[in-house]
Amino acid sequence: MKPAAWLGFLIIAGALAFSAKAFVSNLTPYVTFDQARSAKGVVQVMGKLDKKSVRTNADALAFDIVADNGDRMPVRFTAARPANFEMAVQVTAIGKFDGKKIEADNLLVKCPTKYEGTETKEYGAKAGKTGKA
Repeated sequence: MKPAAWLGFLIIAGALAFSAKAFVSNLTPYVTFDQARSAKGVVQVMGKLDKKSVRTNADALAFDIVADNGDRMPVRFTAARPANFEMAVQVTAIGKFDGKKIEADNLLVKCPTKYEGTETKEYGAKAGKTGKA
């Protein structure tokens, strides 16, 4: 094999190895609140938003999320508040546990009211059309 081919092969292999390492190091698993409390790296925790716990000050948004078993996890988020946060029912916080709370780097909010009734309306329209034919 020619030296140029070996060089090309080594460059491609190095790029693949770097990509694989970057991909694995950026995986963020979903974990329970207990697992998040003992985790050393970035995790994702999901729970129902306790709207009564939402607190906003000049530099952060703070709130609690609640697991299905009733466990609570405080969350602090310092970036811009998501536009549909007020309508959120469920929140996924991506960040690190600092001993007291999740310091979230990113929030994913679930707002089912945006899509509520869509399936029923579509089904009703289709059923009406097929029922008359």
